Amino acid sequence: MKGHARNLMTAPVKSVSPETPLSEIALLFAEAHIGGVPVTSSEGRVLGMISQDDIMSALLAGRSLHTRADEVMTSPVHTVDEFDLTDEVMQLFRKHRIHHLPVVREQRLLGIITPADVIRFLAQDIDEPPRVG
Repeated sequence: MKGHARNLMTAPVKSVSPETPLSEIALLFAEAHIGGVPVTSSEGRVLGMISQDDIMSALLAGRSLHTRADEVMTSPVHTVDEFDLTDEVMQLFRKHRIHHLPVVREQRLLGIITPADVIRFLAQDIDEPPRVG
Protein backbone atom coordinates (compact mmCIF):
# COMPACT_ATOMS: atom_id res chain seq x y z
CA MET A 1 0.00 0.00 0.00
CA LYS A 2 1.35 3.41 -0.94
CA GLY A 3 1.45 6.33 1.41
CA HIS A 4 3.14 7.75 4.44
CA ALA A 5 2.12 8.19 8.06
CA ARG A 6 1.25 11.81 7.35
CA ASN A 7 -1.44 10.60 4.91
CA LEU A 8 -3.10 8.58 7.68
CA MET A 9 -2.83 10.89 10.67
CA THR A 10 -5.34 13.13 12.32
CA ALA A 11 -3.98 16.63 12.91
CA PRO A 12 -4.00 18.77 14.87
CA VAL A 13 -3.97 16.34 17.75
CA LYS A 14 -5.01 16.93 21.33
CA SER A 15 -2.36 16.29 23.96
CA VAL A 16 -1.87 16.80 27.68
CA SER A 17 1.03 17.82 29.87
CA PRO A 18 2.62 15.47 32.41
CA GLU A 19 0.95 17.47 35.21
CA THR A 20 -2.61 17.15 33.85
CA PRO A 21 -4.88 15.39 36.38
CA LEU A 22 -6.86 12.33 35.36
CA SER A 23 -10.11 14.24 35.95
CA GLU A 24 -9.25 16.71 33.15
CA ILE A 25 -8.13 13.93 30.85
CA ALA A 26 -11.36 11.99 31.42
CA LEU A 27 -13.39 15.10 30.54
CA LEU A 28 -11.28 15.64 27.41
CA PHE A 29 -11.93 12.05 26.32
CA ALA A 30 -15.67 12.48 26.81
CA GLU A 31 -15.91 15.87 25.10
CA ALA A 32 -13.66 15.03 22.13
CA HIS A 33 -14.94 11.43 21.76
CA ILE A 34 -11.41 10.02 21.90
CA GLY A 35 -9.84 7.16 23.82
CA GLY A 36 -6.27 8.31 24.29
CA VAL A 37 -3.88 11.24 24.05
CA PRO A 38 -0.14 11.78 23.93
CA VAL A 39 1.52 13.26 26.99
CA THR A 40 3.93 15.93 25.75
CA SER A 41 6.63 18.18 27.11
CA SER A 42 6.35 21.96 26.77
CA GLU A 43 8.48 21.61 23.60
CA GLY A 44 6.00 19.15 22.08
CA ARG A 45 8.09 16.01 22.55
CA VAL A 46 6.08 12.85 23.16
CA LEU A 47 6.77 11.57 26.67
CA GLY A 48 4.06 8.92 26.82
CA MET A 49 0.47 8.00 26.06
CA ILE A 50 -2.54 7.88 28.34
CA SER A 51 -5.66 5.96 27.42
CA GLN A 52 -9.06 5.14 28.85
CA ASP A 53 -7.61 1.82 29.99
CA ASP A 54 -4.83 3.61 31.88
CA ILE A 55 -7.37 5.76 33.70
CA MET A 56 -9.60 2.81 34.54
CA SER A 57 -6.62 0.78 35.79
CA ALA A 58 -5.52 3.70 37.97
CA LEU A 59 -8.98 4.10 39.47
CA LEU A 60 -9.33 0.36 40.08
CA ALA A 61 -5.97 0.47 41.87
CA GLY A 62 -7.38 3.11 44.21
CA ARG A 63 -5.74 6.14 42.63
CA SER A 64 -7.45 9.52 42.83
CA LEU A 65 -8.77 11.54 39.90
CA HIS A 66 -6.19 14.12 41.00
CA THR A 67 -3.40 11.74 39.94
CA ARG A 68 -1.11 13.28 37.33
CA ALA A 69 -0.79 11.93 33.79
CA ASP A 70 2.91 11.16 34.20
CA GLU A 71 2.12 8.83 37.10
CA VAL A 72 0.01 6.45 35.01
CA MET A 73 0.97 7.07 31.37
CA THR A 74 2.51 4.38 29.20
CA SER A 75 6.14 5.21 28.52
CA PRO A 76 8.20 4.85 26.45
CA VAL A 77 5.73 5.10 23.60
CA HIS A 78 6.00 3.91 20.02
CA THR A 79 6.00 6.78 17.52
CA VAL A 80 6.38 7.04 13.76
CA ASP A 81 8.01 9.68 11.63
CA GLU A 82 5.68 11.50 9.26
CA PHE A 83 7.46 9.85 6.30
CA ASP A 84 7.31 6.26 7.58
CA LEU A 85 5.48 4.05 5.11
CA THR A 86 1.87 3.03 5.64
CA ASP A 87 2.81 -0.66 5.75
CA GLU A 88 5.26 0.07 8.59
CA VAL A 89 2.50 1.86 10.51
CA MET A 90 0.13 -1.10 10.15
CA GLN A 91 2.85 -3.52 11.26
CA LEU A 92 3.46 -1.47 14.43
CA PHE A 93 -0.24 -1.61 15.34
CA ARG A 94 -0.29 -5.38 14.92
CA LYS A 95 3.09 -6.16 16.50
CA HIS A 96 2.61 -4.06 19.63
CA ARG A 97 -1.21 -4.29 19.92
CA ILE A 98 -1.56 -0.55 20.34
CA HIS A 99 -4.45 1.73 19.44
CA HIS A 100 -2.78 5.15 19.26
CA LEU A 101 0.37 5.96 17.33
CA PRO A 102 1.79 9.48 17.59
CA VAL A 103 3.32 10.92 14.43
CA VAL A 104 6.39 13.08 14.93
CA ARG A 105 8.56 15.48 12.97
CA GLU A 106 12.01 15.99 14.45
CA GLN A 107 10.74 14.30 17.65
CA ARG A 108 7.86 16.76 18.07
CA LEU A 109 4.20 15.75 17.97
CA LEU A 110 2.59 16.35 14.60
CA GLY A 111 -0.48 14.10 14.58
CA ILE A 112 -1.88 10.75 15.68
CA ILE A 113 -2.97 7.58 13.92
CA THR A 114 -5.56 5.08 15.15
CA PRO A 115 -6.67 1.86 13.47
CA ALA A 116 -9.80 3.74 12.34
CA ASP A 117 -7.57 6.21 10.47
CA VAL A 118 -5.86 3.33 8.64
CA ILE A 119 -9.20 1.78 7.68
CA ARG A 120 -10.51 5.15 6.50
CA PHE A 121 -7.39 5.63 4.34
CA LEU A 122 -7.75 2.15 2.84
CA ALA A 123 -11.43 2.71 2.05
CA GLN A 124 -10.66 6.00 0.27
CA ASP A 125 -7.86 4.36 -1.72
CA ILE A 126 -10.14 1.85 -3.41
CA ASP A 127 -10.24 2.51 -7.16
CA GLU A 128 -12.58 -0.31 -8.16
CA PRO A 129 -16.30 0.34 -8.44
CA PRO A 130 -18.41 -1.82 -6.10
CA ARG A 131 -19.71 -5.11 -7.47
CA VAL A 132 -23.42 -5.38 -8.04
CA GLY A 133 -25.26 -8.72 -7.76
